[in-house]
Amino acid sequence: MAAAEEKTEAATPKKRADLRRRGQVAKSHDLAAMAAFIAAIVALHSLVGVAGGRIGAFLKVSMEAAARDPLETDTLVRTATAAVYTLAHILGPFFLTAMLVGVIANVAQTGPMFSPQALKPDFTRLNPLAGIARLVSSRGAVETAKAMLKLLIVGGIAYRTVSAVYPDLVGLSELDIGSALALVGDVIYRLALRIALLLLVLSAIDYAYQRYAFEKANRMAKHEVRREMKENEVSPQLRSRIRQKARELARRRMMQDVPEATVVVTNPTHYAIALKYESSSMQAPIVVAKGADLVAARIRDIAGEHRIPIVENPPLARGLYRRVDIGKEIPAEFYTAVAEVLGYVYSINRGHAPSAR
Repeated sequence: MAAAEEKTEAATPKKRADLRRRGQVAKSHDLAAMAAFIAAIVALHSLVGVAGGRIGAFLKVSMEAAARDPLETDTLVRTATAAVYTLAHILGPFFLTAMLVGVIANVAQTGPMFSPQALKPDFTRLNPLAGIARLVSSRGAVETAKAMLKLLIVGGIAYRTVSAVYPDLVGLSELDIGSALALVGDVIYRLALRIALLLLVLSAIDYAYQRYAFEKANRMAKHEVRREMKENEVSPQLRSRIRQKARELARRRMMQDVPEATVVVTNPTHYAIALKYESSSMQAPIVVAKGADLVAARIRDIAGEHRIPIVENPPLARGLYRRVDIGKEIPAEFYTAVAEVLGYVYSINRGHAPSAR
């Protein structure tokens, strides 16, 4: 019994859709964060010259204004506004780049998704017992191991990077301020980029693990899959009603085409086939309606109401009924027999004779 309850089946499309509506998808938050961090670092390194120029220009203008204008409230407000404006222009590209890359990284993992249910507060997370259970779970152990590994990586990279430039850092006091700042900035850039790239690799591995854990956590037992299939399956009674409705609609549309027929061929009572032929636009006559028994009787009635010739030809009627679908041209084997029927119809139309029955 226990083996039967084991969850060994992959989640069905319906379950995946339900999980997605609740905002539950496989993704790594670290991957998006690291991608955004690397983008910000690269943007900072690329635009540091522009940022330095803006800061220098702001300081120059501010110092000139302070020497020229009296220290009043309006002067302080203008200076503060200029500082905020300059800061926004300096930091804006970094934040926008990081935000855009972060969004792209998230969408690449999950696809476009909007889940209002995921925005609802989950008060069960405030339960301390549940929090302790998460910490001691296998997932909590994996997260702790990830944190320890990241710490070791950051420490190792920092040590190796700083050790390589240690002699240069010791001699900073002998350099001018510009050279010293450039050296320190280059060391910080290399250190941050190396750490971020290695953590990005770890984040990609974490994403693969998150997908595996998500698939494993949402496996289904075989009886759950069968129950879901049964719930989604249309009952035989409903399928029968659907087919019946479809037949009724098809029959209704077919009966609407009977008044356009050129002739109706009958068995005489068991079958009725309505043929339409227009020499100017058709290569061969087509079957616009056909039926047996009650349907055949209805076709004959409509034909009589619209003064469409009715011709008795049992072999032809049986052959057309069995071989030709509605809306299709008659096969070549029926050309001669149908031509005789049409010739008869054209002759009685010229002579204004009544319909033959």
